[in-house]
Amino acid sequence: MPGCSCCGAPLDGVDLDVRSELPDAMPGLPAERLAAAWGDRNLQRLEGVGGFVRCLMPVRLTGGGSVTYSVWLKVDDDQLRHANQVWTTDEYVDLTLRGEVANAIRPWPDLLGGAAEARTRDVGTLPYLSPVGEGVLSQVLTQVWDRDDVLSRIGHALPVAVQQQVTASWSIERTAGLAPRVHGDIMRFVGPGRTVHFEAFGLPDGMTPEVVLTKMTEGTPQPRDGELSEQDGDLLRHAFWLKATPNGRTQYELYGHAAAPAGGAYITCMYDSADDLEWALAVWRSARPTSTTSGELSQQL
Repeated sequence: MPGCSCCGAPLDGVDLDVRSELPDAMPGLPAERLAAAWGDRNLQRLEGVGGFVRCLMPVRLTGGGSVTYSVWLKVDDDQLRHANQVWTTDEYVDLTLRGEVANAIRPWPDLLGGAAEARTRDVGTLPYLSPVGEGVLSQVLTQVWDRDDVLSRIGHALPVAVQQQVTASWSIERTAGLAPRVHGDIMRFVGPGRTVHFEAFGLPDGMTPEVVLTKMTEGTPQPRDGELSEQDGDLLRHAFWLKATPNGRTQYELYGHAAAPAGGAYITCMYDSADDLEWALAVWRSARPTSTTSGELSQQL
């Protein structure tokens, strides 16, 4: 089984479920318009928008895991009416649908509007999508996809850690239980008792990583509880940590810096328990320069 692309540790072969609450055509509509929709958590119809059936789209990941997305399939009224009639009967096992995928799921936005079929496998599960032709859906269902790339697009806390691509040049671990939030040029991972801030920048012309790291660490606060400097190939790191009392509340903070030919990065970890220092150090060390075509951090989620 492949290991973590960052540290080589074994990956969890976890199976996740991600739900699309509504077809993409419905969010953003006025509340009074949405209130006129017919349906429930699995069947929906809105006049002028269409009818939809919730289906399952399983995606295999490197490391042996998977993500099963619930995706809406847009169908005509005859199919929606039939689905509603058989949904809670024995005839449900023979339900077959044909329509268009009604959600754009990252990293496959071209899924939206693609032709698809759906068939039930048993009375206890939603219908499963299957492709019509050799389009994007066929690739999604048959290929094995990079675990970190797929999981990093999910915008809520996950039960597993993921190496999150946050800019075109840098990635960092998003620890299990932390949800990503983008604030301007800063990526934040937020969860109970733990917060991470990550900010990257390019090297000024003519500056080496050594010079940049020196400038990044000038004027940092004293005293501190500890500090480390490390080198990993052409990646230079420095971190220090201390106890703080913002608004009279005790918390612990690690301020990390990293510099490489690809650029520099600030990594700040704030945590409620002193025992989480090893977690903060691991997050700091997980920040690394990479190359990607995924775009800047605001487009990742």
